[in-house]
Amino acid sequence: MPDQNGQEETSELLLASMIFFEPILEPILKELKPRSLCEIGIDQGRFTRKLLEFCKDQSCNYTGIDPKILDQQLLDLAHDGVRFIQEKSVDVLPDLPPHELYIIDGDHNYYTVKQEIRLIFQHPEHLPVFLFHDTAWPFARRDLYYDPETIPVDQRNPYSADGGPWPGKQNLSEDGFCATESMCIATAEGGPDNGVLTAIEDAKSEKIIPEIYRTTSIPIVFGCTLLYPSNMVSASALKKIKQLGNSTETLHPLLESMESNRLRLYLELVASWKKFNKLDETYGALITKYKELMGKYRDLHDHSDQLLDDYRDLARHKRDLETKIGNSS
Repeated sequence: MPDQNGQEETSELLLASMIFFEPILEPILKELKPRSLCEIGIDQGRFTRKLLEFCKDQSCNYTGIDPKILDQQLLDLAHDGVRFIQEKSVDVLPDLPPHELYIIDGDHNYYTVKQEIRLIFQHPEHLPVFLFHDTAWPFARRDLYYDPETIPVDQRNPYSADGGPWPGKQNLSEDGFCATESMCIATAEGGPDNGVLTAIEDAKSEKIIPEIYRTTSIPIVFGCTLLYPSNMVSASALKKIKQLGNSTETLHPLLESMESNRLRLYLELVASWKKFNKLDETYGALITKYKELMGKYRDLHDHSDQLLDDYRDLARHKRDLETKIGNSS
């Protein structure tokens, strides 16, 4: 059912997904008119399905890369012009033909993102457009490793699978983001070679990304950054990109504050729910103990009643003996 803005509502509640950016990105993508796009990081395939619809309408070839595609039904959609590759991006990109648009939402760490950028620019004449997810908190300045063993030891930051980031806290927190998902997350935020946005900035400063490239970022839903060659896109596409950039720049303080507040509310709710579950478990254990004690109390009560009956029998017997002794004397 469409909402008040004409968008289709979904019963699924999501904390973050590239699909949230679709209403503001689609007009830009239509003006870019890519003939091929590559999506790195598919996960459940929510945004992928939107991209496949876009590619069908725009006669655009699609390539999706993910070591493990969770929605296996997507694989049935492969045909001429639609290709899925279940391998790591850094293993695939060296042999992959250039694409005009890259959507990077895979392994959210400095090493992987920088390598992906380097490999995409292995063709000097290749000047694609990029869309990066997770360029805001929590992984803009902190690495996440889905499989840390695939990252060279000297390229990995110290990490932990216990705890997650919490806004405003340097160290990982027991109740932090992703704390219950067994993800490996850098123990410290910031510093060199740490995080998705840091990788993009360093790739620019090291001239891996040509100087003609500009960025526009949206600081909500974990952040989305558009990286584009400013003098190579069409005038109509550039106009829409600048409109987005101007709007984002004007609203940036509000959007950033709302995003921080949204995430704090979510984490506080999760922490409260965990506390409730612990209290509920404790209450359940107390009820179990109470029932055990009540059972023992009933046993004691029954035993007490039996002792009282025995005492009364003994008292009657004593009185009978005393009466007999009295009569015999």
